[in-house]
Amino acid sequence: MNDDGLERLKKRLYKEGERFGGRFREPELSYKPEKVDSGWPERQSEEILAEVLKEPKLLKMKFLLWAGIIFVLGVIVLASFYLFGGFGAVSSRNIDLVISAPQEVAGGDLVRWEVSVTNKNNVKFASADLGFKYPEGSRPVNVIPGSFLIERVSLGEISAGDTVRRTFAAHVFGPENFEAEAEAVLEYRTEGSNAVFEKSGKKNIKIIRSPVGVSFNAAGEINAGREINFEVKYVSNSSETIRGLALDLTYPSGFIFKNSSLQPAEGENRWVLGDLAPGSERSVSISGVFEGEDMEQKNITAQIGVLDGKSLSVYGASTHSFTIRRMFVDLNARINGRDDITAVKSGDLVNVNIFWKNNLLQSVRDVNVEIEVSGEALDEKTISVFSGAYRGFEKKVVWSPSSLSDLSLLDPGGSGQSSFSFRVLDAVSLSRAKLVNPTIKLKGEIRPASSPAGLGEFDVSGKFELELKIETSLQLSSRGVYYSAVLPGRGPLPPRVGEETVYTVIWTLANVSNNASGVAVKASVPAYVAWKGAVLPSAESVVYDPARLEIIWRPGAIKAGVGITQPAREVMFQLGIIPSVDQTGSSPVLLFDISASGRDDFTGNSVSDAASSLTTDILASDTKTKSGDENVAR
Repeated sequence: MNDDGLERLKKRLYKEGERFGGRFREPELSYKPEKVDSGWPERQSEEILAEVLKEPKLLKMKFLLWAGIIFVLGVIVLASFYLFGGFGAVSSRNIDLVISAPQEVAGGDLVRWEVSVTNKNNVKFASADLGFKYPEGSRPVNVIPGSFLIERVSLGEISAGDTVRRTFAAHVFGPENFEAEAEAVLEYRTEGSNAVFEKSGKKNIKIIRSPVGVSFNAAGEINAGREINFEVKYVSNSSETIRGLALDLTYPSGFIFKNSSLQPAEGENRWVLGDLAPGSERSVSISGVFEGEDMEQKNITAQIGVLDGKSLSVYGASTHSFTIRRMFVDLNARINGRDDITAVKSGDLVNVNIFWKNNLLQSVRDVNVEIEVSGEALDEKTISVFSGAYRGFEKKVVWSPSSLSDLSLLDPGGSGQSSFSFRVLDAVSLSRAKLVNPTIKLKGEIRPASSPAGLGEFDVSGKFELELKIETSLQLSSRGVYYSAVLPGRGPLPPRVGEETVYTVIWTLANVSNNASGVAVKASVPAYVAWKGAVLPSAESVVYDPARLEIIWRPGAIKAGVGITQPAREVMFQLGIIPSVDQTGSSPVLLFDISASGRDDFTGNSVSDAASSLTTDILASDTKTKSGDENVAR
């Protein structure tokens, strides 16, 4: 009997007055009579009737619900089939989006991408927009610098079968073998619909040459614990100016940074280099000390690119390997008692301490030490040697066992020292010699008369090289005049109480040997002196700060030889003074705390100069004035 039959039987069992036919055979189990109710309780009858009446309504509601779901799914399927390939209507597969561009370019080249859009659908696009995302690190022609690398253009209507083309251009940058990816996204809408659909495509371009080449100028073998200098050179391979360059160095463990020719912008390993013109070549010099074991290799990596916030978008990179060597007999020098001095000033007295040590397990005998001293900035006649001699024809400072008995025998681990001194040419002599980026070089060697037993085939001598850069001399002159052909003074001379006299102040800058940058001249103004505003040349940046009572002139970069082999940098401006009664008979101050400062581009050090306070006593600087013109009269 199936389930439906059972259900009918169940209903019959509980139906009042229902009768059933007899069994076909007697039951095997004994009959046990049971007392059953002869009628239906009134409440139970009502509940059963309600359930029976409710059953068809539930079935109807389920049917309607499933019919609705099937209808909605059918509409979605039909709409999708219609829009995306069905019946030849609108499908993204019927749109050709092609990006045409070179396969390979050099870094910094101007690249043009042509994006073509062909509508192969049977209906037109009511509106279409094309978004183009330029490769990371590129410089788009039509996008404002600093904005997102996305350009959006309107294509308007695109009829069925029509093709629309748009061109996008940018200078592409990146490291060698970098895959620069551009992406185009088409957004379109059909008539009678607000739905926006899209189609996208990508194009990669390989950068076959870095826009900036970077390399090292450095020794391959170095001595542990001894300061070394190396250069990181960079050159533009681009046909366009590369703006906002920065350099990052990654140092190995055991490297101690000492100094650099350009002030680091962040920590000791990042430099902001500025703009680099096509074909230009520059360098940054770094000095430091390596520590390590004999024959240990240390690598320094240089990365150059542009900053994107704090991160560097790398255009070029290079790695240099240094091999540490511990000499059998070590020799090194210390300048003015310090290990970190790489630059000295004109006219300085330089004390050089020489140290040696036997690193062998055997003694060495009859040791000679020679230091070659060279450089046009050296004042040779001032060389003085302690317990040694200077051989002028060889330009060498020498020590031998005959002059210093300690060199007769160096036991294992034995050490010793001596010293000599010299002066750097003064600023006047340097300017007369017209030297640019002058240096003094020390080249030392220590060697025994013969190698110890068993080391005959080895060079047991110790060597070092050291270069001292000579700091430029920034020279400031400050003077006042009254009688000037180009910017004459006015008012009474000598100055009188209660009346204004206007003086012309002239500042002059000279720079002896190295280029200087960021140069500024500052001076303080007494409260009784008035700024008159006249400045010549008018292009010079001279600013008066009334809140701080300060005048600042910012000439910026001053090349080597300015004021020496080239015309000096000069500016003039005017100040007025109305003397008070208590200043009668005196020469009031017009300016005080006059100083110039800047940065030596060769040494990386700060340079400065100062001038005396300027008063109304201008007899020495203005020959047309006469005695008595300097003091306030009533």
